[in-house]
Amino acid sequence: MVNYLMPEFRKDQSIRNDHIQSRAIVIRNGKILVMFRRKNKEEYYVIPGGHMRDGETPEETATREVEEETTVKINTLKPAYEITDYAGKRPNKEYYFTAEWQEGEPILSGEESGRSDESNFFLPMWIPLTDVPKLLLYPLHLKEWISTNLINV
Repeated sequence: MVNYLMPEFRKDQSIRNDHIQSRAIVIRNGKILVMFRRKNKEEYYVIPGGHMRDGETPEETATREVEEETTVKINTLKPAYEITDYAGKRPNKEYYFTAEWQEGEPILSGEESGRSDESNFFLPMWIPLTDVPKLLLYPLHLKEWISTNLINV
């Protein structure tokens, strides 16, 4: 049972920066690595990534998060773009990188595997890059960036 009054506890909470995230756009053989999500009766996709830990660079965070969530190893991260959201009490920063696939196939792992159930479902997978415009991919600015910079080139 989910307690909506208590924030969700994370194992790395003591070293986690809740205001900085890094994500990696991983392309391999014309496919992009995504995480299919089903949450609150909505189905959508995101790319792997998550919150920075103390002492990490944005690149290290993206690399660690991709491997933790999907078991896929990546390398050669290049900055794609970054965005700062000033809507909350404290600004939230997101870094996006393109990355090269090094090895591995997507298998759900890490905290996501322990939290995945019918109401909060996670499934990492490769999908054709050309399918991105047809998908509900969050955040929407990422979908636009991928469509403009990786599909329509």
